[in-house]
Amino acid sequence: MAMLAQPLSAGGTLEKVGACVNEVASDTTITLQEVAVRANFADEHETALSLTTLSPQHIRLYATRPNYVEMMQGVPGVYATSSTGTYGDGTLNMRGFKQDNIAILLNGIPIQGLTSGSMYWSNWMGLADATYAVQIQKGMGHSMLADCAMGGMVNIITRTSQWTPSASFGISTTDTGLTKGTLNYSTGRMRNGWSVDAVLAYTKGHGKVECSDVETMSYMLTVSKLIGAHNTVIFNALGSPEEHDQRNTELTMEEVDTYGRNYSKNWGMLRGKPYSIARNHYVKPYFTLQHILDGERFEMKNSLYLAIADGGGRSTYGQRGAQSIISHQTADGHIDFDAVIRENGEAGSSQNIMIDYLSGHTQSGALATASYRLTPEWKLNGGVHYQYYDTWSKMRVLDLLGGTSWYDSTSGNYVGIGDYTGARYGRTTHHLSAFAQIEAKTERLTASLGVSIFNGAYRRSNFITRESSEWAHGTGASIKAGLLYHLAPAHTVYVNGAYNSRLPYAGIYLASSDLSITNDVKNETNILGEAGYRASWQGGGLELSAYLASWRDKTLTLSLAKRANEAAEKYQVSGLDALHAGVELTVHQEITSWLKAKAYAMAASWKWQSSGEALIYDSYSGETLNTYTINCDGLHVGDAPQTQLGATLDATLYGGLYANVSWQFNARMYADFEPSSRVENGSNVSSEVIDAYQLPSYHLMDATIGWRGTMSKGVRINVFAAVKNAFDTKYIERGIDGANHDAATFRGYWGTPRTVTMGVRFTL
Repeated sequence: MAMLAQPLSAGGTLEKVGACVNEVASDTTITLQEVAVRANFADEHETALSLTTLSPQHIRLYATRPNYVEMMQGVPGVYATSSTGTYGDGTLNMRGFKQDNIAILLNGIPIQGLTSGSMYWSNWMGLADATYAVQIQKGMGHSMLADCAMGGMVNIITRTSQWTPSASFGISTTDTGLTKGTLNYSTGRMRNGWSVDAVLAYTKGHGKVECSDVETMSYMLTVSKLIGAHNTVIFNALGSPEEHDQRNTELTMEEVDTYGRNYSKNWGMLRGKPYSIARNHYVKPYFTLQHILDGERFEMKNSLYLAIADGGGRSTYGQRGAQSIISHQTADGHIDFDAVIRENGEAGSSQNIMIDYLSGHTQSGALATASYRLTPEWKLNGGVHYQYYDTWSKMRVLDLLGGTSWYDSTSGNYVGIGDYTGARYGRTTHHLSAFAQIEAKTERLTASLGVSIFNGAYRRSNFITRESSEWAHGTGASIKAGLLYHLAPAHTVYVNGAYNSRLPYAGIYLASSDLSITNDVKNETNILGEAGYRASWQGGGLELSAYLASWRDKTLTLSLAKRANEAAEKYQVSGLDALHAGVELTVHQEITSWLKAKAYAMAASWKWQSSGEALIYDSYSGETLNTYTINCDGLHVGDAPQTQLGATLDATLYGGLYANVSWQFNARMYADFEPSSRVENGSNVSSEVIDAYQLPSYHLMDATIGWRGTMSKGVRINVFAAVKNAFDTKYIERGIDGANHDAATFRGYWGTPRTVTMGVRFTL
C-alpha cells in the first residue's frame, strides 16, 4: 500500500499517518480512505520519483488561506503563490515550469483544460475543505496517461468516510473581515457497506487588496460502498459557485510606492458606488464515478467523469484607437468613470464599454487502468483514457458608460445593453491516450518501463456564421523508465528518465480567430532525467535529488488583449528551446518528543537556449501582420525563484497547545517575459541579449498557534490563530519584465502584507 505521508510543515517529512485521531481507523480493517490512497498515490518505497505527500494535518494549517495552491509552499522547486493578491487567483510553478507543464489530477483523473493547459484555481475555491491529502510528484510524474508533466504532477485526493461516524464545524475570519464557515458530516462505514461524506463551506468578505470582495459556496458529496473484500465504488460531486473581484492589472514600482501594496487600479466610483472592471463569476460542478478492484494478482481502477462549467467576468472593451478605460484615472489612482462617461457622451457611440466575457465548457471522459501480477516479481500495467472537451465563449454588453450605442465591428451593427458583441466561437477536442508498462520488483530492486501514445483531434466553430473548421490532428508518444535500489534498509537510490513527443494544446492548432488551422505545428520534445538518494535514521531522514530537463520546439500562443491597456493582437512563437537543471535537498528530524524540524534547499539553473520565430496576427480577422525573429538565447527563465531555502519547527506543547513556525527564502528570481518581446527587427537587433529584471530576494515568516482539547465526552475543540508574513515584509511576488529590463519599467504584484486569521473548529 502507498503509505500516506505526514509532513510536519509545508513540504513535510514523510511519516505514516496513524497518530491523527479519526483519520485512519485504529483497527486493521481497511477503510475507504485507505483504498482511495492506495489507488491514486505512488509509494515512495517503490517509486523512482521525488515525492512529497501533504497530510490532512498539514492541509488544515493552510485551509483558511484564500488560495488553494499555498498549501504547497515549502517543497523545494515548487513556487506556489497568491499571484494577484485576490481570492482564488493562485499560481503554481514547479522546477521553473508554468502551469501548462504541470499535470493536475483529482483522484487520479486529469482536470486541466485541453485548450491551453491552464488551471483556474478560483474554480476550485472550496477544494481545500474537501481535500484529504495531496501528493506532489516532481519531474516526469507517476501517471502514464497525463502527457503535460514536465515540471511535475499534483494528485489531489478528496475525503471519503472513515470507519466511525463524525461531524465537524469550523469558522474563521481574517483581520480584513474575510470570513469562512465549514460544516462536515460523515456517516462512517455503515453495516451494509455504504458510507456518505458531505462538506459544505461558505466564504464571504474581502481581502487586503482594494475592492476585492468575494462570495462563494462550496460543496462536496461522496457516496461510497465496499463490495466484498476487493471492490469499492465511489461517487463524488463537488463544486464551488463563486463571485469575486480580481486585480488583474500589474503595478509599477512607482505606483506601489505612491499608493501602497494593497492598491488596485481595476476599480473606481461609478454612479456613486465602487465598481470593479474585473469581477469573476463562475460555477463548475464536477462529478466522478469510480470503481476500484483490489485483488491479489489483478487490480483495476475505472473512472467516469463530467464537468459542466458556466460563467464569465467583467472586462473592458474599446474601439480601436480609443484610450482605454484604465488610463482614465483620478488623482488617487483609480478609474475616473465620470471622464469615461463624458467622453462617450460627447462621441455619441461609446468608445469604451463594459462587457461580461462569458465562457464555459463541457469536460467528460472515461479512464481505465489495470495491473496484473505475472509472477511475484513481474507485473504488467496498462490503461486507456478518452477525454472530450468542448468550449464556448461570447461577450455581452453590460454598460455603455454614457454612450447611446456600441458599434460591433463583427456584425457591422450598432448594439445596446444586453446584446452580444464580437466573435462567438468554441473549440472541440477529442483526446485519446493509452499506455503499457512492465514492472519488476525484488526485495531490493524496483524497475519500470512504460510507453504511452496520445492522439488529439481539434476543431473550431463560429457560432455566428454556424461554420466549423476542418479537424486538426496530432499524434504523440512518450517513454518513461525508473529504477530504485535499496542499498540497505535505510538507504535508497533511484534514477528515472523520460522522452516525450508531446502534442501542443488545442490553442496552438487553432490559434487564429478565423477557421483556419495553424500550419506546420510541431510536437514539443521533452527529455527528462533525475537521480536521487533517500536516507532514514531514528527520528529523521533526508532526500537529495538532481534533475535535468530539456524542452525543445516549444510553441506559445500569446494574447496581448489579456491586459486591459494593450492592443488586441496575438503572437504565435515557435522553435524555442530551454534547459532546466537543479539540485534539491530536504532534511527532517525529531529533536525531542514534542519538537520536530524540517529544512530544505534548492539551487537551479533554468535558461532559454535558442532563438525562435514570432508570427504576429490580428486576433479578430486572423490576418498576419508581421513575422519576426526573436532571440532568448541564454536568458534566464522567469516567474519562479532559482534559489530557495526554508525551515519549519513543529511543536506539541503542554496541555494541548501546539505551534508551527515556518521560514522561507526566495532568491535569483527573474521577471516573467513573453518571448515575443525579444524581437530582432532591422535596427532593433541588439548585439547584447539583456536578461530580464532580477527581482529582489526576500524572507517570509509564517506562524500558527493553537490549542486542542475536549469540551465534553465526544466533543473536541481546536482554537487557532495564524499569521502570514509575520514581519510584514515588502516583496515582489511575480511580475512582467519591462522595456528597459529594470525596476522602473517592471510591472507586477507585490506580496500580501501581514494577515492574521483566527478560528475555531468543533469535532464530534
